[in-house]
Amino acid sequence: MITVTLSLITGLRVSLLQYDHFSFLAPVLPQGKMHTVHYYSGITLALASVCFILYRLTFEHKTTNNKYHRSVNWFGYIVLLVSLISGFIRWLDLANVWISTVHYLSALAIILFLILHSYVYFLTLGKKLVSKLFQIKAIVRFKWHLISFGLLAGTGLFIFEQNKSISFQVLPLEHSDFIAIDGQDSEPFWQNIEWKTINTYGGANFNNGYTPVQIKIASNDVESYFLFRWQDETKSLTHLPLVKLNQQWQVKQQGFHTFNETRYYEDKFAVLLSQSCDHGGDGTTHLGKSPIKGKPANWHGKGYHGALDGRVRDLWHWKALRTNDMVQMDDNVIAAPRSAKSGDRRYTAGYFADGKESGAYVMNWLWYSKDKVTPKRLPLPEYQHMYRPDNQHIEQAVLPWFSSTPYKPLLDTYPEGTLLSSVLYRSNRFEGDRGDVTAKGHWQDGYWTLEVARRNKTGSDYDVALEEGVCIWVAAFDRAQIAHTRHQRPLKLDYSALRQKGKL
Repeated sequence: MITVTLSLITGLRVSLLQYDHFSFLAPVLPQGKMHTVHYYSGITLALASVCFILYRLTFEHKTTNNKYHRSVNWFGYIVLLVSLISGFIRWLDLANVWISTVHYLSALAIILFLILHSYVYFLTLGKKLVSKLFQIKAIVRFKWHLISFGLLAGTGLFIFEQNKSISFQVLPLEHSDFIAIDGQDSEPFWQNIEWKTINTYGGANFNNGYTPVQIKIASNDVESYFLFRWQDETKSLTHLPLVKLNQQWQVKQQGFHTFNETRYYEDKFAVLLSQSCDHGGDGTTHLGKSPIKGKPANWHGKGYHGALDGRVRDLWHWKALRTNDMVQMDDNVIAAPRSAKSGDRRYTAGYFADGKESGAYVMNWLWYSKDKVTPKRLPLPEYQHMYRPDNQHIEQAVLPWFSSTPYKPLLDTYPEGTLLSSVLYRSNRFEGDRGDVTAKGHWQDGYWTLEVARRNKTGSDYDVALEEGVCIWVAAFDRAQIAHTRHQRPLKLDYSALRQKGKL
């Protein structure tokens, strides 16, 4: 009963990333690193179910003649079996969107079973029910089953730990193998690698939240190269455009006020790297509104990323509008949660950008307000014709610093409905640690292809070296700020072929 309850409450917390049906329970559900707890409670429940089957096969027991109890029991057996099987398949990342739905519905069915199964006993036995659940005689009687359960648990946990990741062979390259980072797989060596497909789910705007991500990886002794491909029916390049309404500027948004925009946002892609391979993004995912003790609550109630063990994880963040023309990914880090700064509206815990020497973009407003913002800069007169109200393509553009001028009310003569970019380019490249990852994305026929390169060892304290045993996770965003897809088991990079050639 304890294991079932633990599986349910942790599973409901995880489900709030995708489903809102039980959002009213969010204040009472557990918070923190719920993925790991959920997986281990699921293993325990599966092993307990095996022991129950052994008990039914080896011990004589009274059968009830009550039709209601027989029906409810069989209903419970079926939904528990469906939940365990679907959870196992989901952990293996073998199935597409339907398995996630089946697992969620089976959990709801278990809640119904607990209600149907238990209320009669509470009505008939009252307080005596508690004593019946913890009878010492029963424990002595079933001691061999308990011993068997312990042995099964040890074996199950060992198998689970050995299969937390999926090995991926990195193709060795010569220095003479030419590669152009252009978002195309035109280089001959890409054709020598089979796609590895990871089923990801839970993202906003994708078909039922699901998109498969295909991956290829190659390396020489200096750099590693990645090719990612994922399905996205729409090419989204909009990023919170400003619109003039009632003689003032507003941010077009549908969720940005709580930092969970799901409409006026660009497509994105993220890669997480770590030297270990635990679940929940190597233990960096903390679910809930206030999942990290002593840190501020978040606006959206989903959670934070942060490393509480003193180690850093590398996070590469590609953005279709803001970084693609830079031919870069935004090199970020997940580390120990920072202290909150007064005046900062959004606290990001342990997720922040690597240091930079120069470059990057900024938002084109002074202070954010849901109802009104003041732009930092306006286009120079020779570019103002581009910002007509009927030019919807300006939503998919950035405003270069040197094509603009500081905002002054006298210059703000734009008519109602005018759109203005919210992304202000101060330069076209990141310099320093933040610019370590080269990347270019290309969208065609409903698919994004992203080509990436990074030095195997950058020397930065905020980067993870690309070497044997490093694990990677991927996440796709369809015009969403934080609602990305996810998967359970990471890819564990195998550089042995490169090492055998004496390249590492």
